[in-house]
Amino acid sequence: MAYTINPEKCVGCGACAWVCLFGVPQETNDGEPRFTIPKEKCVGCGQCENICPNNAISPLPDHKRVKKVTVLPEKCIGCTACARVCPEDAPFGERGKPFEIDQSKCIRCGACAARCPKQAILAEYE
Repeated sequence: MAYTINPEKCVGCGACAWVCLFGVPQETNDGEPRFTIPKEKCVGCGQCENICPNNAISPLPDHKRVKKVTVLPEKCIGCTACARVCPEDAPFGERGKPFEIDQSKCIRCGACAARCPKQAILAEYE
């Protein structure tokens, strides 16, 4: 899951970098004021695409957006890895017990599912 920036459309405003909770968009060093998104770092939440004023950002062809994130309580060991990586504090619970996801806070970035060492978080895709 990742997004890409069309360099011909990017005007270098930095809105993508400003809105990205993971600090993924990077300014290029090619002398032009524009940004790029390293594919291996993008979590695919789509916040950058939503804010780009020039429609320069689009998902890569194999991209699917997360529509819901759910904790599988039978697998969750309450390690807190999901809570530590979430930019919105959506995962909650008590250490050593299964966590839950506050859907009203979740931005569906999938970072918690990617970080879970027990694959106890299910990300459902559109």
